[in-house]
Amino acid sequence: MKKFLTLLALTASLHSFSQEKWDLRKCVDYALQNNISVKQADVQARLSKLLADQSKMTRLPNANASISTTYQHGLNINPTTNVFENVDISGGNLGFQANYTIFNWFVRKNNIEANTLSAKADELNIDKTKNDLALSVANAFLQVMLRREQANLSQVQLKQSQEQLNNTRRLVEAGSQPELNAIQIEAQVERDSATYIQALAAVEQGVINLKAFMNFDFASKFDIVYPEVGSIPVDNILDLQPETVYNLAVANQPQQKVTALKIESSQKLVNAARGGMYPTLSASGSLNTRFANNVYDYRTASAIGPTGAYAVDNVNQTQFPVYAYQTNIIGLDKVNLGNQLNRYFGQALGLNLNIPIFNAHQARAQWERAKINVRQSQLQDDQERQTLRSNIYNSYQDAYGSLQKYNSSIKTVAVSDKALEFAQKRYDVGLLGTLDLITTRNNVFTAKIQELINHYDYVFKLKVLEFYKGQGIRL
Repeated sequence: MKKFLTLLALTASLHSFSQEKWDLRKCVDYALQNNISVKQADVQARLSKLLADQSKMTRLPNANASISTTYQHGLNINPTTNVFENVDISGGNLGFQANYTIFNWFVRKNNIEANTLSAKADELNIDKTKNDLALSVANAFLQVMLRREQANLSQVQLKQSQEQLNNTRRLVEAGSQPELNAIQIEAQVERDSATYIQALAAVEQGVINLKAFMNFDFASKFDIVYPEVGSIPVDNILDLQPETVYNLAVANQPQQKVTALKIESSQKLVNAARGGMYPTLSASGSLNTRFANNVYDYRTASAIGPTGAYAVDNVNQTQFPVYAYQTNIIGLDKVNLGNQLNRYFGQALGLNLNIPIFNAHQARAQWERAKINVRQSQLQDDQERQTLRSNIYNSYQDAYGSLQKYNSSIKTVAVSDKALEFAQKRYDVGLLGTLDLITTRNNVFTAKIQELINHYDYVFKLKVLEFYKGQGIRL
């Protein structure tokens, strides 16, 4: 009774999920919006886009403004007169500097192009991540469907065993069969109950796995639409020849495009590194002025007065005093801030040619590393193509093998059903023992479970080939 209540509780819990039904498209769409891997790929693409945009701004000049202020006590140089003065001075400087790289052998141009290509690659990587996620969600979705079918078969098996037990009990009570037959069937009922409980738990575990891919709240109620596996559209395996699928995958799969862009980006970095070994011509300019708190102008007055010199008339032996305009300091006027800034305002323009002669082999080593990185990217592309081709050929062989196993399991189920029919008739007339009947029934159950597994396995293997072909996931 306790086990029956447990079964009832698990079944009720499973059916409570049916309040909201999710089909595969809805599951995939939700996963694409909420899966952490997709979000991480999106963040990386944003960072690459930001780097590409920033590198484009290097085509503009660099410009910086500066302002500084100082306080000096004791004997120091006056910042406006450059004379040592033993006074307290408060002063400062204002400046503006700009520089621009005129020509650097296309280093800047190649870096911009490399970063742009890298940004495009990371953007395409989002599509790759989404494709991989859609395939994983489809697999998890199919696993839930398979486990639910297995649970349904287990439930049917349990009901048949219970019915067989009830019939045998009646025959035992009528005296036509021994008590041992009923005990053996009762043991089978217990085993079928345990199998059914495990099947229900496997369904819930499959739902949890699906939720994990979707990043769905594990505590929320959730159930999927269960289409008949036979109604799932699949291509004919003859239309999925591996070499044809491979060629389509190379042309359509985002991963191949991502790798191609990364190779092109690394080649641009080689050109940029090579330019770093040649001279760079740049221009610079600056504006500056200064000020202080103790800048004064002398106030003066001019008048005609004797200079102390005399002109001599040698004929008359007479001296005449010499008069001239004389400037006298009559006061001090403090120079205001505006006049100081204007008075000390200066400008500068310059050209700079930087010629690398020896820098510990850094520029050449960077160039050599960039060329090696290109080769690594090319080898990675070759490896990915080889892996892709291998995966497609293996998927095709797996699908072909699954088809053979599925066809074989259909025949096995038919034969097992026929054997069970004969065994039941022989058991009913007392010509077959209970254990033999149980064994025959278990064989039918095992054959049907295996048929389900083979059918779902075949469908998924075809879906993988369709995915490589570029058709997406259809259920």
